[in-house]
Amino acid sequence: MVAILKHLSIEDYGPFNRLDVDLSDITILVGRNNTGKSTFLEAVTLLLLSVNNFNVPKLPIDPLFTFRTKGKYMVNLRSGKRLALISGKVDRQGIHDVKVRISVGADEFKDIYGVAIEKIVDLFIELTPESREIVSNAFSRIRRIHGELRDIAARQAFATFSNNVQKVLRSYVDYLQSELTFIATYINDDPNPVNIVVIPPMPFSAPYVLIAPIGTIAMSNEVINKLIGMGFNADEANKLLNNQISKAFSRSIIIPGSIKANISPINVNYPLSFPFTIDQLPPDKQTELIDLLRREVNYFYDYRNGQVILNFSNDGRISLPYDLMGNGFKALVTMMGLIIMGIDVAIIDEPEAHLHPGFMDVITRYMIQPRFLNHIQLIMATQSMEFLDYLLNAAKEDGALDKIKLIRLYLMPDGGIDYEQLSGEEAYDERHNLEADLRGP
Repeated sequence: MVAILKHLSIEDYGPFNRLDVDLSDITILVGRNNTGKSTFLEAVTLLLLSVNNFNVPKLPIDPLFTFRTKGKYMVNLRSGKRLALISGKVDRQGIHDVKVRISVGADEFKDIYGVAIEKIVDLFIELTPESREIVSNAFSRIRRIHGELRDIAARQAFATFSNNVQKVLRSYVDYLQSELTFIATYINDDPNPVNIVVIPPMPFSAPYVLIAPIGTIAMSNEVINKLIGMGFNADEANKLLNNQISKAFSRSIIIPGSIKANISPINVNYPLSFPFTIDQLPPDKQTELIDLLRREVNYFYDYRNGQVILNFSNDGRISLPYDLMGNGFKALVTMMGLIIMGIDVAIIDEPEAHLHPGFMDVITRYMIQPRFLNHIQLIMATQSMEFLDYLLNAAKEDGALDKIKLIRLYLMPDGGIDYEQLSGEEAYDERHNLEADLRGP
């Protein structure tokens, strides 16, 4: 298989000042803690998902969860800049140059942010049913204080009152323009973005409103005081702003651009977040996975309707719910499932997690088999010398070292990240020199 993501460049993203690497059918990241392995995987995920408006049918989670939680911290804080770039060459019906621009605040997006801000304004100032009720109750109280109005005059006064509320809310969006994180995706140097993603700010300070699952967004005392000045009491003002923030920013906002990506959807497995079960596979893939498990796990007999049937020579067969199986068995099922399920790119952080060395041997042997390797690109970060040894030895035996690329990440004394690239042959020859990265503090 020709790797779908053939090249990746990162500039001022996360801890990286600059990184420029080629990827292969199997790309392995090694490095000590805090050398940027997980951030590298996130950059790959962001780049591949962005060309399809983050809409990947086989992905069972919200792909923007990690990016929302990081917000403005996606940009390298040490650089002093407010703009990060992720770019790459994607092989999908031809080679496409894909670029993702990430900016904290609108300054770097003056060419496109207007449409994004307009979308946010529309979302933010359109009152929720709860907010309309708060506005109506406040207006009724004000009418009683200042005297009753005739119906026509009252309707006009209420419309004016509601419009003034929306103007106050609009002023909050003006403030957010400097705090929002904007992500825009471009393909083949087209000046128009395929999409724009808007991520709300997350200052961890009071007063705040909790918006699960993304964390906290600061409430604006200025907006609350303006609402109180219009006649709302403090409780109403806080609830009104809370409702509107929750409505607009309960999830990141994805705005389709003026062009469509001429790339068919890329099915991507997201790192750390794939709640895989056998039942998620279509029947033919379930059969294939069950056959593999029978071959490799001597106590496994069958899987039926959520029950794992185990075969023990002395006690016969017993049936257990899948949820009660050990984490090692579940990890084996997950890894085997990813290999056979037909996704395009599997992005895996610590594939060795929960795996006994015997299961690592099983998994790595299947990873380099042509029937799987010809249909899936694997991009992984490992901290296991055993896993790396099993994979490189299996590739050496099968003549598949040319399908492997190893990227070694270093944390420099000044806090920056450096790296080197090794071919599969180089990684095999030097694998024992990598122990400090895989076993060091």
